[in-house]
Amino acid sequence: MKTAYGLHLSPLMSENLGFLTVIDQSPSGLTGGYLVLNKAGRPLEFHCTMPLSPDRIQQILYGDTLQPFIYGERIAQTLIQRSKLPVLSILTNRSAVLPVQLLVSTPIIYVFGESTSIERDNIPQPVREISEELSESLKNFGIDNTQLRVKSSSSDEMPTIPFVPGFNTEMWREVRIGNHLIATPKTGEVAEEELVMEIKKRMQTIDLLEPFARICLALDEAQNAA
Repeated sequence: MKTAYGLHLSPLMSENLGFLTVIDQSPSGLTGGYLVLNKAGRPLEFHCTMPLSPDRIQQILYGDTLQPFIYGERIAQTLIQRSKLPVLSILTNRSAVLPVQLLVSTPIIYVFGESTSIERDNIPQPVREISEELSESLKNFGIDNTQLRVKSSSSDEMPTIPFVPGFNTEMWREVRIGNHLIATPKTGEVAEEELVMEIKKRMQTIDLLEPFARICLALDEAQNAA
């Protein structure tokens, strides 16, 4: 099935899932890894890139758009092109990888949560909350409550994908599946529901965050062996 943005959602085509991440192995540079798992969570294919380190001129000319360029167009696109196996979707825990969606037809899904290389600053953190009435009472007694947050009616609001310079992340919709929060491409209501249902099936045997830890460990081993 071909949908908006030129994506192909063919659940019957493959039961495999792809997992792609990028880690900083300074001083060597940025390294990407792509792992394809079958529905049982077993590895079918793995690819990694050589460490990539932008020079000073690139840093100046690209500015804050350098990261999505390297993560998405240089690293992610290279890894996906190397792969020989079809996948239902490619999952990533790095928002800067998402621009590769403009270059490939396979749906790219963003996975929120804590992992080895996750964007920790964007993980919802537990916050001590108090009611508005209690907040006002504390102020009247001169008690400092700056470390507390007043409860709001939108406390269940979904977190959003971390900002990617030069790229519109509103092309994705946040969806909670079990104990995971993901963002799927906006491809039309029917297609999105089909993709979410297929991901739910894979979650019966695959934790959506665990494969990223495998990739990071494999990349570290590859660097140590070099």
